[in-house]
Amino acid sequence: MCESWGDNVVMARLPHGYTNRTRVVGSFVEKVYDGPDRYAHAQAERVCLSALAECLPVPMIVGGDSEGPSLLLDVLPGSHGQDLLATGHAEEVLRLVGATLRSVQAVCVDDVLGLAGDGSMLVHGDFGPQNMLFDLERDRVTGILDWEFAHRGQAIEDLAWCEWIVRMHHPDANDALDALFGAYGERPPWRERHEAMLIRIRDLIASCERARQPSDWPERLLRTERWSAE
Repeated sequence: MCESWGDNVVMARLPHGYTNRTRVVGSFVEKVYDGPDRYAHAQAERVCLSALAECLPVPMIVGGDSEGPSLLLDVLPGSHGQDLLATGHAEEVLRLVGATLRSVQAVCVDDVLGLAGDGSMLVHGDFGPQNMLFDLERDRVTGILDWEFAHRGQAIEDLAWCEWIVRMHHPDANDALDALFGAYGERPPWRERHEAMLIRIRDLIASCERARQPSDWPERLLRTERWSAE
């Protein structure tokens, strides 16, 4: 489904976008931020994409509206990570995810001016194959998307959340988590990873409560609390 918007063609909402509204506008992607924290999220994404354009495969900002708030981004090539996991490419994808996380964490967080938080590491905040594009034929990541939850934090946060995404939404790919940790170069203790998952989910529950929105996060918290190591 599509509609006309000036001289551009506006496509329906893109798949894999759950928190905000994303759609193709001509040859670009328009991202409109929702929720009570939408201005903070838009600012976090703007400062990250501006700072990281020279060192990581992130979309380029070509426009935006601070009142919306919204950003207009260029379209990156590649296949979406969730689609690749669903079609049997978990080991290849998670190996690239682990290596890419090392690249993200190699960025000096002080170079990302205006980023909230008090940690020593650049944290994506929703890191994993669900927010990445891949070219498996060339064995590379072509895009790291959705930086609205980015902040200064700790290294364990993104690694643990990527594991949570796989275990919660792609359990058939659990065996491929070895590839994630192998490429990352470290497998922190389960206790630390599990606690980082629980902290993140509790933050999401609090966000939904502020917005007075029903969510599945309390049920996901209970499920995650019952998980055991590996």
